Amino acid sequence: MRRIGGWLLGGGMGLLLMGMAIGSLAGPGPRALAQAQVTATPRPDGSIVHTVEEGDTLFGLALLYGTTVEEIKALNGLDSDLLVVGQELLIRPPQRGPESPASTPTPPPAERRPGTLCTGAFEDRNGNETKEEGEPWIAGIPIHLVDGHGWKTMMISEAGQATCVRDLEPGYYALAVENPTGYSLSGPARREIWLSWGAETTLLFGFQPSAGLATPTPSPTRLPSAPAGSDLSALGQGLLMAAGFLGLLLAGVFIGYQVGQRRARGR
Repeated sequence: MRRIGGWLLGGGMGLLLMGMAIGSLAGPGPRALAQAQVTATPRPDGSIVHTVEEGDTLFGLALLYGTTVEEIKALNGLDSDLLVVGQELLIRPPQRGPESPASTPTPPPAERRPGTLCTGAFEDRNGNETKEEGEPWIAGIPIHLVDGHGWKTMMISEAGQATCVRDLEPGYYALAVENPTGYSLSGPARREIWLSWGAETTLLFGFQPSAGLATPTPSPTRLPSAPAGSDLSALGQGLLMAAGFLGLLLAGVFIGYQVGQRRARGR
C-alpha cells in the first residue's frame, strides 16, 4: 500500500508540474490578456504598439493579435524571446487607409541645376554703381571671368542687355573689367561672388566719361586779316619812299662827280 501511495503521489506531482509548464508556454492568463487589450490602443496612423506587462510572452501576444512570433520579432528587430516590462512592441505598422489620414509626402531633394552668371557695362551717370532707367548700356568692353580652379574666359559687353555664361558649377568666381578709353570706372574693377546650385546672378560695371577726354580741345583763333587794298596802299607808300631816298642819293653822287671833274679841268 505504501508503494502504491508513493506512486500516486509522484504521478500527481508530475501532472502538476506538467500543467504549470504547459500554462507557461500557452501564454499569459486572462488577466494578462485583458491588460494587453487595454494597452494596445491603435494610434492615429493605424499602427498598434503594445506595452509589455508582467507575464507577457511573444507567443501569447501573437495569439492575442492574430499574428506570429516571427513577425513581431521582425517588426521590432528582436534576436531573442526575452521581454522587459515597459518595453513597447510594434504589433502592426502604420496603415494607409480611409480610417487614417494620409501622411504628408516627403518633398524631393532640390534639383541640382547649373548656375548662370551675367555681366555688362553701363554709363553710370549718377555714380551710384547701380543701373537705373535712362542709363545706356556700353558695348564692346572686355570682361574676364575666372573661377577658383584657374579656368578663364572673356566676355564682351553688349548693347541693350547683359552677357551671360551658363552651365556653371557651384563655386567661387571673379569678374575683372578693363578700363576703356574715354571712361573711368565708378566702382571697383573686380567683383567676386560664390555661385550656388541653380543660382542666376548679374554683376554690372558702371562707367563715367573721363573729364579730360569728354571736352573737345578748342582750335586756335586767327586774327582777322586786313583788306587787300590797305595792304597794297601801305606797300606802295613804302616803295615810293625808298625810291625817293635812292634818287636823292644818286643825285648827290652825280653832282659831286661833276664838281670834281670841273675842278680837275681848271688846274
